[in-house]
Amino acid sequence: MPRFHSTAGIAIGPILFVIALLGILAMAMAAGSGGFGSAGVADRVTADIVSQVNLIRGQINGCQLQYITTAVDNSTAAPWASVTACAYDHWPCSDQTNGTAVINLTCPGDPLTSGSQQPNLWTGPRAALLPQPTQGFNAWTYINAGDTHGRCIWTTPVSVGGTSNGQGLARAAAKFSSQESAYNATTQKFVVFITLPSGSTNTNCVP
Repeated sequence: MPRFHSTAGIAIGPILFVIALLGILAMAMAAGSGGFGSAGVADRVTADIVSQVNLIRGQINGCQLQYITTAVDNSTAAPWASVTACAYDHWPCSDQTNGTAVINLTCPGDPLTSGSQQPNLWTGPRAALLPQPTQGFNAWTYINAGDTHGRCIWTTPVSVGGTSNGQGLARAAAKFSSQESAYNATTQKFVVFITLPSGSTNTNCVP
């Protein structure tokens, strides 16, 4: 009868060792998967917030720059217009108490449509695609409180307190100067100024 060599089976030891090592590594990765997921969420929040801020500021500033030499009576431009803060103002107007959703803004200098309505800021002459709010966040809101009280946009997480969202917002805030943005780690409200106030800051622009 054929007999195995006396050293046969020695190689099984290293193989079993490698298999055991792979098992330990798999368990470690499974246990730490939450950490990898959290880092991914924070990275996504940072990237989305920064890109959305730049897009929104560009659209609002583009409206103001295009019609800065044109007399604009905003008192009839939109149902939320305020004579005190928005009349003859080349910036998009807004509700003066709670602000207006950025997606609903209009540019006061844009020509009226056939229905005598102001075209939407995102579909008018400078049409651009405003993406959905980053996952887990409320839509961007804007307020035009005039030169005295400032103009700003802001957003907050739907559920305040998430560590990943907070990390992402903190990183996003670091991308801007203190003159451009403000972030409150407790309320997780992220504010970006369109124009700084010359007087007291509107409460909506305070994080």
